[in-house]
Formats: sequence, structure tokens, C-alpha cells
Amino acid sequence: MPLHHDEQMQKLLIFFLKTIGAILVLVGIVAAYYGPLEIFVFYLFSEGGCFHYAGFGIGSFWFAALVVQNIGYYIIAALLIPVGIGHVKLRRWALTLTQLYTWFWLGAGILFISNSIVLIPSAFRFYPNRDVLVVRLVIIGVSSFIFLVLLPVLALWFYKSDRVRLVFEEHDSNRYWTEKFPLPLVALLLLFVIIIMVMHIAIFFQSMFPIFGRIMLGRQSVYIVSLCILIMGILIYGTVRLKTWAWWSSLAFVSLLTISSVMSFARHSFYDIIIMMKLPAYEMELLDKLEFLHDYHLVGLVAIPLLITLGLVIYSKRYFEKSDNSGQLTAS
Repeated sequence: MPLHHDEQMQKLLIFFLKTIGAILVLVGIVAAYYGPLEIFVFYLFSEGGCFHYAGFGIGSFWFAALVVQNIGYYIIAALLIPVGIGHVKLRRWALTLTQLYTWFWLGAGILFISNSIVLIPSAFRFYPNRDVLVVRLVIIGVSSFIFLVLLPVLALWFYKSDRVRLVFEEHDSNRYWTEKFPLPLVALLLLFVIIIMVMHIAIFFQSMFPIFGRIMLGRQSVYIVSLCILIMGILIYGTVRLKTWAWWSSLAFVSLLTISSVMSFARHSFYDIIIMMKLPAYEMELLDKLEFLHDYHLVGLVAIPLLITLGLVIYSKRYFEKSDNSGQLTAS
């Protein structure tokens, strides 16, 4: 009887995992459809479009925001479709990547909630109806906790369980690089890729770059942004190969980037930066109305991910010490 019960549980678990995979693929396909579709929105805001306003274009705030939105669709598709297929086929690499993505989901949730809490005093100061505000904050707070903290924590517990691991291992005997390469190093590489993407996005925000207390914009800063992107690419190669020089270079580069970001974004508020950007009149009119954001400092949004990256760099030293300096670990 217990054996029959275990078989039923096994079949139910397999069905559940494949259902999750199908949902992930479906969401990824929807994102892949909307990615190119939303590019047409640029036409609507450009000259001759129904939403056009003077000044819209590269360098304007809304143009950059649309770029971020479109990139988001492609990222969702690129992340969810492969992992969804891996769930449907019960491939072991899908389990590792799902654990990795779930950690990032939890981290992003904590980052969002912590930065939102900072904005609550400003919201009370500028929102006219406090009773309505309290209700909205409670709804947003509870929803954020459920979807950005509770769900990823439950997902991590689920995907780290022995029962789930055994299902993937029984259906796939291969051992992929995602299992051979330590998860903290994979997370570090993903953070490096995210930094590269953020730096590309910064170019659309007038090449914004923090430089030890200053916020640089325009052509003078794009050279620095491009150099940083190139350095990050080299660091990714060296980290994959577990080169000792890559660890020391990563430590130095991420430390300097973190210090520079903290000094710059702690000194300048969101509204200070908006004024520096000299945005079109229509955008300034809209941003002026968002008074609760005016005194907000981006330091928490930027510094926390960089500090986590720096922590992973420091933690990863053990793997470089165990490496034969050619991308292979000499010890498990």
C-alpha cells in the first residue's frame, strides 16, 4: 500500500512539474509576441504619431522607459521558454536554473519592498487622502509580500526537496555544466550579465554614470560606460575559465563601481538627476507631479545589488583556489 501511494505521489509530482513547465512556456511565448509588437509604440510617440510630444526621442525619459519595457519582454521570453521546456522534458539543468532564477526572484522582491518602504513617509506627506493611501499601501504591501517573498521562498523549498531532485535525476542521467559549475559562480556570472545590460540601458538615459560623487551624462560618460561593458565581458570570460587574474580584477572593479555608485547616488536625489538630464517640458511637467519621488535616492536600488555582487566575488575565491587555472575545479 505505501508503495502504491509513493507511485501516485510520483506521478502527481511529475504532472505538476510538467504543468509548471507548460505555464512557463506559455508566459514566455506571450512575452516573445509582445516584445516586437511593443516596438511599434515608438512610432506612436514619434512625430506624426497620436501620442507625440515635443522632445520625444533618444535622451528623453519616456523613450528610455519604453526601451526598458521592451527589453523586459525579451528577457522574460529568454528565461522562461528554455526552463519551461526543461520542466516538460524533466532535464536536470532546468532544476538548477530554476533554483538560480528563484533566488534572483526573491532578491528582486526584497530589493523592491525595501525601496518601497523608504518611499512611504514621502507618500504620506504628499498624498491628500491618508485613509485611501493606507488601504492602498496595505493591499500593495500584502500583494508584494505574497508574490515577491512568500512564493519564491516556497518555490525554493519545493525545488530543493529531495523528492523533486530525484524526479529530475531519474528522467535525465546526464550531468550538465550547470551542476558541475558551483551555483554561487553561476549566480555571479548572471549578475555580471545583468550589470552589462544595465549599463546598456544607462546609455538611453543620457549615458548616466556615477563617478565618485558626480553623475556624468552625455558623450563624456559614454566612453566610460563602453569601457566598463568591455571590462565586464573580459571578467565573464576569466570567471568562466576560473582564472586567478579574473578574481582579483573582479574584486577591484566591483569594489570601485560600488564605492562610486554609493557616493554618487547618495549625494543626488531622483529629482536632482532629472533636472540634470534637461528633459522635454512635457516630461518635466509629469515628473513634477510625482512629488513623493523627488527626494528619493537611487543609492538603495543600485548599491544593494552591487554589494551582493561584491559578496559573491569574495565568496567565490574558494573556487578559484580549487581550480587548475584552466576552468576546471580540482576539488568538488
